[in-house]
Amino acid sequence: MKTVYRLSLLALLVLKAQGGYTQTVNDYLNAYLGANKEGYLQPLADMTIAGFNTGLQPSARIDDRFYIRLNLTAMGSMPMTSQKTFMATTEAPFSPQQTVSAPTIVGERKPVSVQGANNFTYVFPSGFGLKRLLWAVPQLTIGGIKGTEVSLRMLPYDFGGDFGKLQILGLSFRHDVGQYFLKKSPIVLNVGYAYNQSDIGKYIALQSHYAYVQAGVGGKRAGIFAWAGYQTGTFDVSYSYIENTQSKPVTANLKTKQPFLGGIGTHLQLGLFSLGAGVGGPVPLTGYGTLGFRFISPKKTKS
Repeated sequence: MKTVYRLSLLALLVLKAQGGYTQTVNDYLNAYLGANKEGYLQPLADMTIAGFNTGLQPSARIDDRFYIRLNLTAMGSMPMTSQKTFMATTEAPFSPQQTVSAPTIVGERKPVSVQGANNFTYVFPSGFGLKRLLWAVPQLTIGGIKGTEVSLRMLPYDFGGDFGKLQILGLSFRHDVGQYFLKKSPIVLNVGYAYNQSDIGKYIALQSHYAYVQAGVGGKRAGIFAWAGYQTGTFDVSYSYIENTQSKPVTANLKTKQPFLGGIGTHLQLGLFSLGAGVGGPVPLTGYGTLGFRFISPKKTKS
């Protein structure tokens, strides 16, 4: 019986990498081997990609002085009701073929069964009742050069064992387009782009692109803002099953089915210290929090 369901998935994977449970990560992914596997795993793809594209904006305003900002960004996503089930279809040799609503990997821990010919029963596996995905990455931002900033996220770590290496790489930039036509306005208008490439152990490889517009109001110490954009991404899941004592590989090649991602956020600058938080969506619901430091060049004095 698969008993761990209240942990975030990434926390679950890390615990397994450290030997906290007898089941392997593979056991939590290989519920399906055939056509149903994509629908079962799709919410995991959408939640992870949307989570990576959250918390990219450490502030509303891009300062006009050179600065370096180092943040720890905690991010996560929460499944919506529509992501907890999918339409699953029985596979041969079971007959007659039937399609029913079954749990996804984030769905309820209740299997669904249907009756077929000759009193055979087909069982669709349960989900794990996952409430959220949570993780954190360091983010280095350099900005203040002609209204532009560039950010880097990087987190390489080898957990070894069943899990393998966690490698997170994210590159993004923002540019203040409001500087060209909103010079006297309190409104800030930025455009941005982010690229993510990550290997989550030996099981998941993802790439994503996200282009967005950010608008808000803010001064040197505080600001509020909203953003909206379009995201694409691939999410390849690899696992295996045993057949006649031989391990057989299975791959599910997924793409995000939730292209729109928007949200609201706020930030506070207290001297060197930076704080920020925000929420996004609509599907899945995402959120982030940041804590860090900003080092900014002194103001130029008029001679």
